Amino acid sequence: MKPESVSGRKVLIPELGALPRPHPTARKYVLEGAAFATTWKVILLADPGLSERAFAHLHKRLETKLHQVDREMSPYRGDSDLTRFNTAEPGSFVELPPMFMVVMSHALDVARLSDGAFDPCLLDAVEAWGFGAKAVPEGLADVSGLSGGGWRQLTWQADGLVRPAGVRIDLCAIAKGFAADELLRLVKAEPGCVAALVEVGGELTGWGVQADGLPWWVEIEDADAVVALHDIAVATSGDSRRFFVHDGKVMSHTIDAATCAPTTSDIAGATVLDPACWRADALATALMVMGEGRALDFARRHNIPCLLRVRDGDSVREVLSPALEAWL
Repeated sequence: MKPESVSGRKVLIPELGALPRPHPTARKYVLEGAAFATTWKVILLADPGLSERAFAHLHKRLETKLHQVDREMSPYRGDSDLTRFNTAEPGSFVELPPMFMVVMSHALDVARLSDGAFDPCLLDAVEAWGFGAKAVPEGLADVSGLSGGGWRQLTWQADGLVRPAGVRIDLCAIAKGFAADELLRLVKAEPGCVAALVEVGGELTGWGVQADGLPWWVEIEDADAVVALHDIAVATSGDSRRFFVHDGKVMSHTIDAATCAPTTSDIAGATVLDPACWRADALATALMVMGEGRALDFARRHNIPCLLRVRDGDSVREVLSPALEAWL
């Protein structure tokens, strides 16, 4: 079941159980586009009888879902529901759409699980360091008046939230993963579709097998490993794509809620595998903040399959959690 050529890389195979039967006559379709200032792509297998009209309608539904996620959760849009909450009067109740509330519930679950290492209320700090809509600061940002943990102050109601003073939500570390899950859900519901690989801004989730009966093989970003994706998702957080350099030091886009500054942990990148892409996305961010020792202990206690890229002097080494080692 391993890919034909792995060039000495680690090959990670989850507990797949019985793979679904292959569909050798299935036709491959590729749908792709732009969203969230990045790209998305869906590779799907479908019965040859899937009409061009049905294919076009599916493409439209996927684009509509991505636009909905952006319209509700983008911190860069003045008309998004997230911005409407963030600019509401302190102490006021803000009614929010059901999908937004689902993602917010997921975000708070991971915040509680990680004891705040994942913090969905750090937009002020994100912007202060130039990773939001504002420019990168010329020197170190002044965050002396900021603090993390604002998510603990949120007052939850069935159809909205009460905005505490000084709290602004940022769902960027979970929204892409959630969007990938939503696209896959729509593909699964399309009659005639039998398998798919979904990617949104580097976060991936897979379903079913390829026409030859093999699972979807994907490379783990910046790591020496490939993984089989079948009913599993993979998300990576790291400092290789979004950062700036100050006085020769890399300033990561991942903000530590304890300092409201870019994390100084020894982790250069964290990859998490989970059935839900939103959870893999959020947990990867949390592990980036924790540092190797705390991250491995956290992954061990919660049975999280993850790969950490740890700085060791001038080099970077790869460390696998026990749950992921079992996949080798």
